[in-house]
Amino acid sequence: MRITFHGAARQVTGSAHLLEIGPYRLLLDCGLFDSDRIDPDSPNRKLPFDPRSLDAVIVSHAHNDHIGRLPFLVKQGYDGPFYCTSATADVTGVMLRDSARIQREDVRNAATSHPHLEHVDPLFDLLHVEWVVERMRRLPYGEPTEIVPGVALTLHEAGHILGSAIVQLDYREGGRDRRFVFTGDLGRRNTSLLPDPAVVKDIDILVSESTYGNRELDPYERLMKQLHAIIARATRLRGKVVIPAFSLGRTQRMVYCLQELFAVHKARPIPIYVDSPLANRLTDIHRDHPDAYTPHAREIMDKDPLYFGSRYVEYCQSFEDSRRLNYLNGPMVIISSSGMCEAGRIRHHLRHVVADPENAVVIVSYQAEGTLGRQISEGVERIQILDRWYDLNAAVYVLDGFSGHADRNDLAAWYEQTGGGIEHGFLVHGEPESMEALAPLLQPHVKTPVRIPEVHESFEV
Repeated sequence: MRITFHGAARQVTGSAHLLEIGPYRLLLDCGLFDSDRIDPDSPNRKLPFDPRSLDAVIVSHAHNDHIGRLPFLVKQGYDGPFYCTSATADVTGVMLRDSARIQREDVRNAATSHPHLEHVDPLFDLLHVEWVVERMRRLPYGEPTEIVPGVALTLHEAGHILGSAIVQLDYREGGRDRRFVFTGDLGRRNTSLLPDPAVVKDIDILVSESTYGNRELDPYERLMKQLHAIIARATRLRGKVVIPAFSLGRTQRMVYCLQELFAVHKARPIPIYVDSPLANRLTDIHRDHPDAYTPHAREIMDKDPLYFGSRYVEYCQSFEDSRRLNYLNGPMVIISSSGMCEAGRIRHHLRHVVADPENAVVIVSYQAEGTLGRQISEGVERIQILDRWYDLNAAVYVLDGFSGHADRNDLAAWYEQTGGGIEHGFLVHGEPESMEALAPLLQPHVKTPVRIPEVHESFEV
């Protein structure tokens, strides 16, 4: 096998790994880089391989850093299948259609503010998205499927978001059976909503994510106690709690955690408002897959007529619904996107709460450097929201343990359970410091030195 890392190499975004097994070429994911998609020189607009030469594309899960360039593959000539779980197929259609809409808006804005970019086309359009959706092949967890002659694909539960999968490929090479495994993005253990990541044994070649390879996050029990205290404070002060959350995964997780808080931990219920049109559509898909959740989660959510919904949860559909929240008194929780506070309705809500010390902002995900969310999490005195400056007087709580990514302890435990004996190990999808901190935890289970590849670097394994 020859493997080439065309993305997420010494960085988090742009996941794309090309496998060559005999005469066949398989691509694992094709995600967006954290780069301006309108810029003609953006890495998002450059494919270092011929999409027409691919025999199959395998999709680990539906976050944009893993699926964001799939329609661009089609635009550039790929006409083969996309293999993924059923839930990932459902979510991918929603995510990519939303991405196409945003790109059209970006192109229109660029033509106005940057005349030299007026002839730039979107990275892809809705037609290319529909071709991706049409060519998706839905596979259940745990069932091997021959995707090219002599190569069997098995998807396993990754516990990261709905439908996320660990990718296992079994094939025969050099007269012996071999097994390749790509973790995709692994979830945390014991988080109540989704099952723990499945364990895969007898691995010959492992490509592992490393997002939080240098971090130990709070366990779920401690996070729930902290959340309980925040809700109790809001009840006592009649304040508002604003939670910036990504529309896919984090919003649904936080709604469930609050449901669990009310049902199991006996916190006094307060109204929860979810204000994100995209999150609303994605939550509908989450309701279509009740078998994806743990028995404990199903027991809690089965008590209500609608998963991720109860008499305490209201989903805002229109902008008028969103604006109405400004005039309601607390206590209440508002969950809104975007997760890093750079766009979407969350900025509208922050403008109305950050100056009041009786309110709170709860950060539940990674905040990239330079974002408004990062400034809030660092507790600066004043922040600029849109065109105005505001004093940051609201209480700020950083509970990034609610992340969907495994921390270094979760990753170490998963490596331990594989049984070791791995011939080759690679770390991707992380900042260099995370990879370097994680490598010593993986190394005892790998016979050869663990590698941290550069972008476009190739290996014969």
